[in-house]
Amino acid sequence: MAKILIVDDEKMICEEFREILQEDEHEVDTALNGEQAIHMVQEKQYDLVFLDVLMPRMEGSEVFSEIRKLSNVPVAIMSGFIPSHKEKEIIASGAVACFKKPLDLGKIKKLIQSVEDRGTVA
Repeated sequence: MAKILIVDDEKMICEEFREILQEDEHEVDTALNGEQAIHMVQEKQYDLVFLDVLMPRMEGSEVFSEIRKLSNVPVAIMSGFIPSHKEKEIIASGAVACFKKPLDLGKIKKLIQSVEDRGTVA
């Protein structure tokens, strides 16, 4: 069981994503903005963070930078549209994966399994 944080300003995406991951018995928290996500990473140790790129007030890249200052938690980026050059930049900056919405649940579950297999799950 992994401890996962989902960060997306679209509440419905957070809720649906959380329900799917909880069916696989993962512990899942959600944050609707970057500030909330940063606070949650400060307060709790996560095994994996799914982070939306486009959010109001604080974009995903800023949130990723702040999370990186606090933790080495694996971060997977999500977005409705990511140009291939931007996807390469995101991965080069240290993200473990880049997912386009709508999310491919098979790929999501493979990433979670990979994180669990690496032994980083608390």
